[in-house]
Amino acid sequence: MEAALTLELVKIRFDDSRCSWTVIDGCGKTIDCVRDWIIHLEQINQSPNTIQAYARHVARLGSYLQAHGKEFSDITVVEYDHFLQWLPYRLNGSNTAYNLMYLSSPVPPLSPTLRSQVHLAVKSFYRYLTGRVPVFSTTEVSNRHDGLSSYKPFLEHINQRRGSRRKDPYLNGDLGLVQQKITQKRMSPEVVLDLILACQLVRDAFLITLLYNTGLRIGEALGLRHVDIDLSEKVIWVIPRSDNENGARAKSRRARAVPVMPYVLEMYEGYMTSDEYEGAFESGTEYVFCNVLRGRIGRALSKSYAENLKKYLIKRTGHPFTWHQFRHTHASEAIADGHGLLAVADRLGHASPQTTLDFYKHLFCSEIRKLHLTGPEKLEERLQEFRDGGAHLSDGGIKWI
Repeated sequence: MEAALTLELVKIRFDDSRCSWTVIDGCGKTIDCVRDWIIHLEQINQSPNTIQAYARHVARLGSYLQAHGKEFSDITVVEYDHFLQWLPYRLNGSNTAYNLMYLSSPVPPLSPTLRSQVHLAVKSFYRYLTGRVPVFSTTEVSNRHDGLSSYKPFLEHINQRRGSRRKDPYLNGDLGLVQQKITQKRMSPEVVLDLILACQLVRDAFLITLLYNTGLRIGEALGLRHVDIDLSEKVIWVIPRSDNENGARAKSRRARAVPVMPYVLEMYEGYMTSDEYEGAFESGTEYVFCNVLRGRIGRALSKSYAENLKKYLIKRTGHPFTWHQFRHTHASEAIADGHGLLAVADRLGHASPQTTLDFYKHLFCSEIRKLHLTGPEKLEERLQEFRDGGAHLSDGGIKWI
């Protein structure tokens, strides 16, 4: 395939620090229908991460169609099936094998989660295109849009597809194997403590402790403001906002309160009164996690900083992890401590309890509850031991640890 046919997802940065996305062809020309669709997603308040993921999938679909001399309006069920067959090769690094007859060595198929995400992206795009067709009988329609009539049956075909679900592996075999699998997916208090001690800043140590104790998404934490922390009620409010200067936002569209343990709030107060935060305090910032040493002091931390911090901690401690792993660990702890489905769903901010059940149903069985994972209490004990030993996380010392 010629490079000029490849569609590429690019970021748009505005003067007021907002950002958006668009898709361009190999000549740098914007694909208007995709750009209009992205604007539509922004207008209905879709998450920036969702918009980015959806637009990337549609750009890949467009690249595949153009490689075969077709437009978005020419799609058929057969073309879509071929695209899904080709996509794992594209994700595996094969940029030129657009002809399925020349695909050689097998690659792992799309995961059920990724396949479902592709379906959702394609459905959203073609539903939007269907809405662009004039509906008034007096309106003349150009012949170039005749292909749009095929969108409805095409969408119905996708609606009938269901992601393949594997048999629950956690309920197979003996309890020892079950315990081992769960332990591999969750972070122990000892690992969390190692990550905390590897931090050079109080701010970063507090970020890790907060994620472990609340199950917040990393975007929700980066968008946290001081007014969201209620010290008297011992809760942290997760507020959906679209005006965070770092682009972070809560995925859920409703506010929720997450109760926290007292020692987490003590760590927050220690961070606020530390010399490290003095410059940010004087700047009048409203963000909890902000620049304290470099850059524009007081500006909300960027997602790229969070990724760099993760890589640094992995390299320094030897413990591989993802930010979302804290969320899974927190949910595991809550379920093991006996919290019900509705309580866990509300704490995690899931739109539906069914989402929580789909992810964590293996933890709600009585056998798993017997494991009684008590991570937050254990972490508090380790922090107390570390504090009693007279050690410090940094040369300046930290009062709360």
